[in-house]
Amino acid sequence: MAPVIIARNLYKCYAGFSPVLRGVNIEVEPGELVAIMGPSGCGKSTMLHVLGMLHAPDSGTLEILGTDVLKLNREQTAAFRRGNMGFVMQASNLFDHSTVFENVEFPLIYERVPPAERWERVIRALELVRLSARVHYRSNRLSGGEQQRVAIARAMVNNPRILLADEPTGALDARTSRVVMDNFRTLCHSGGVAMIMVTHDPKMAEFCDSVYTLDDGILNCRKRELPEVSRHGGRNLLAAPEPVLRGALVAETFPEASGCGIMEEAHRMHAGGLLSRIYALRGQSLFGDTQYALPLPVRRIGKAHAPQVLGSLFRHIKGSPHTLWQLWRVMPSPPGIFGALRKLWDAGCGALLARWCLEEGIQFLYAVGAQRPATAVWAASRLLNLPFAFTVRQDDLRHFGNDWVRKAADAAFVRCDTRESLERLRELLPTVPQDRLVLLYTPLTLTPPDDDAVMPPPPGPQPLHILAAGTLCRRKGYDVLLRACALLKARKVDVDVTIAGTGPLLRRLRWLAFRLGLRKRVSFLKQVPHDSMGNLYRASDVFVAPGITRRSGESDGLPSALTEAMAFALPVVASDLPGQLEVVEDGKSGLVVPQGNAAALADALERLARSPEERKRLGKEAWRRVRAVLDVDHAEERLVALFDKAFKAECR
Repeated sequence: MAPVIIARNLYKCYAGFSPVLRGVNIEVEPGELVAIMGPSGCGKSTMLHVLGMLHAPDSGTLEILGTDVLKLNREQTAAFRRGNMGFVMQASNLFDHSTVFENVEFPLIYERVPPAERWERVIRALELVRLSARVHYRSNRLSGGEQQRVAIARAMVNNPRILLADEPTGALDARTSRVVMDNFRTLCHSGGVAMIMVTHDPKMAEFCDSVYTLDDGILNCRKRELPEVSRHGGRNLLAAPEPVLRGALVAETFPEASGCGIMEEAHRMHAGGLLSRIYALRGQSLFGDTQYALPLPVRRIGKAHAPQVLGSLFRHIKGSPHTLWQLWRVMPSPPGIFGALRKLWDAGCGALLARWCLEEGIQFLYAVGAQRPATAVWAASRLLNLPFAFTVRQDDLRHFGNDWVRKAADAAFVRCDTRESLERLRELLPTVPQDRLVLLYTPLTLTPPDDDAVMPPPPGPQPLHILAAGTLCRRKGYDVLLRACALLKARKVDVDVTIAGTGPLLRRLRWLAFRLGLRKRVSFLKQVPHDSMGNLYRASDVFVAPGITRRSGESDGLPSALTEAMAFALPVVASDLPGQLEVVEDGKSGLVVPQGNAAALADALERLARSPEERKRLGKEAWRRVRAVLDVDHAEERLVALFDKAFKAECR
């Protein structure tokens, strides 16, 4: 491909000073990452401003994207720069009291891009720098590295062909600088964006394909290795993935109140080209909200939509009474007046979903949850003759009903997220073909970056840092953990405990910690952003999952926090719940203790406290085990194949 920038014999001199640029010549290819180095005051920033059309050279030629930009007038120059160039400076220059979304959105408002398109482009730009989860944060709450990544997203939101950066990592630490440079390499080598960066840091220049030095106004080339992207041009990084299937995900709420399992599943489906819309059966407020981080619209059925629900129901009665009457006859419901009202509401939700599916060309429905979401999806699929599937989670099994047989019989497949729930479902649904029940683990919602550095331990003896995370409810068994820590205190084993999460038992657990004399050893972190959990995993020595099975049958399946901790190579101690045993092998990838047994849990923690070598060994094995069981490298491919096979089977 032709170079995107061709500069010949550029001269620049300020009145009263010696020339800053003396015959600079440079060509920049698509996808090429260029570093310009040199001592302070040598003219690096001036050269960047000339190439960015902010200053005009005294003489020479400058051709950008095949256009002689020196012949453009002021208005044409500004329009050309806005449409083709992005700028990242040493200071992020964000609006402090505006959200991340508003900061990145600003160039699109200036270009008068429609609001519906702005949302998608902002989210995709933030996904490029792995900050979509921070979309609603105010910029003054971000770290310096995060602010710089927001500035990169803002520079990329107009999909520029050229990116110019002046000391973009100058105010960042070494680790954050590597993250920022990795983002730049992805933009250039995957998207074909040409980038010119001014830097003093030789380590940052090592990330670049070409390195030039500017000395006494003369540009010298030290290294030039053109990337492969320069031959084929790259791709539009802000473009939506090519759709494989126009599917819709239906959940009770989106996003879910705790955890990020549904959000991560939606991300993977969208990346695989399987997801076009998200429907939630319950709104967060009367007017709904937009607290999500996907470039997809979310439509909610809340209290404000009651007229639409009933209107859709009566519209179907008027238009096709036979179909709706058949649906009503076979649609199961709990007994009593409240059961009849729930049946009426579920039928109305299904009718409204059917209407939305017709409007948006949906080809496949997927419900997260075997209760209301699966019922509404089943009703919509019966009205439209669309294929559908649903997932059964551990908590759903406590509320098994006769309607499951009909829903599972009509579904293209029923997904289980643990082997335990799969075996249990096979017992409950013996008449459903066994190959229709499939096992697909919930994917990891948080993993460390590839270059995640392990900080050396501080000198001197340190307490054993114990971490537990999840909703503060009885099935989590956090009272067992506190009693085990009281036993460790009596044995003179120095530990401190961090419990991250919130829930109905917060006050009771705090009171228990006080009664056990652990007030100074236990910390309760009520609100921890999910993408900040990685810092807790890195700062901890052991992760504990002390879940129990209650008399009502309520228990945990496979907690996402447990698999995340194992992905961070953190040694784990888990109770012998069947779901947890699927990833934790006693003595190999962790330690397993009987549920509800505080003494056994204290013994396991004391063993790890006295043996750092065993903690290191178990952490390494935990990392290997969780990646193998959850099939991290092929999870997205399996999901795509599962939906594609089910859709083709239904269309025969």
